[in-house]
Amino acid sequence: MLTPEQIERIEAFDGQDARMLSVYLDVDPASQVRRSYRIVFEDMVKDARERLEGPARRELEAEAARVQEWLESREPHGRALAVFSCAPRTFWEAQELHVGIENHLAFEPKPDVAPLWGLLDEHERYAVVLVDKERARLFTVFLGEIEESESLKEDFTVGKHDQGGISQARYQRHHDTHVHWHLKRVVEHLSNLLRRRRFDRLILAGPEEATSELRRLLPRALAKRLAAVIPGELFATEAEILHKTLEIERQIEREVEERLLEQLLETVRAGGRATCGVTPTLQALWIGSVQALVVSAGVHPEGSECSNCGQLWPGILATCPSCDAPMRPVHDVFHRAIEHAHAQAARVEVVHGDVARRLQEAGGGLGALLRFR
Repeated sequence: MLTPEQIERIEAFDGQDARMLSVYLDVDPASQVRRSYRIVFEDMVKDARERLEGPARRELEAEAARVQEWLESREPHGRALAVFSCAPRTFWEAQELHVGIENHLAFEPKPDVAPLWGLLDEHERYAVVLVDKERARLFTVFLGEIEESESLKEDFTVGKHDQGGISQARYQRHHDTHVHWHLKRVVEHLSNLLRRRRFDRLILAGPEEATSELRRLLPRALAKRLAAVIPGELFATEAEILHKTLEIERQIEREVEERLLEQLLETVRAGGRATCGVTPTLQALWIGSVQALVVSAGVHPEGSECSNCGQLWPGILATCPSCDAPMRPVHDVFHRAIEHAHAQAARVEVVHGDVARRLQEAGGGLGALLRFR
């Protein structure tokens, strides 16, 4: 499973004078016909080759042949692939992903890890507890993968009396007490899970009586993470649980994106600590004032990066407007901006759909909430 440490290790690669080929491929079987991702890869290589000259072209062809041979030798699993190749420095990294990703290719001195950071920013870690009055199953869901962490079963040792009166009443009290103990035990295991593998959101699933009581018992640390309470059966398959969790995750993520864009635009209109537009946002990023970078998905403008001061600019420039040093071309200035934001410990939110379109109309697809002006 993809981790921040893995991304940081790739990002730290220093090829010196060698370039890195970074490739992202959608290999979802639902959208593929006879491995059409290979054709997509070939087309992306062709487009990249047209932007290069001389030795860089030959280097790209060698790296592309290395990746192509690997693609032909295996059957991909999951929904996407991320591949990083630099043969002159014997670097190779391939990640299978269980969430969708946009097809993308870069051939530059630095690896393009922005799409991986985007996945971690978009996908939160969920805990799901499937519970009834006697049993519970605990799961974690992250980046399209599900793992069952624990299974609990309460043992009721007192036999049930069918007759009414005192025996039945005593049984009912005994049963209710054990249900309460069982649900408190579930809460303890959830709290332990939170300490062990910190999660962002919690889903309760099961019969209404059990989930309502469990919800009442949640301590504040768990209650504030509660995302949904839904019906569910203890015998549900992992695939069913994963499908429902991803539905809830998508809905919550779109709501978060909508609120963030509204906050950004309202703050800009009020003259507060926010910026909207490519150039002013890149300048804010350069001085380290970005608290949350907001980026439209599917927008990939070219840009330039100063070889001296590191400032990013839209478009292809020969010299830096700030320090007159030579500029390096950047195939996707938004991707490089995401990497700069992560280096500054700023939050990054890649927005999609209608929210992405509105941000593009308002600011070319880039904006930020600021720490200071």
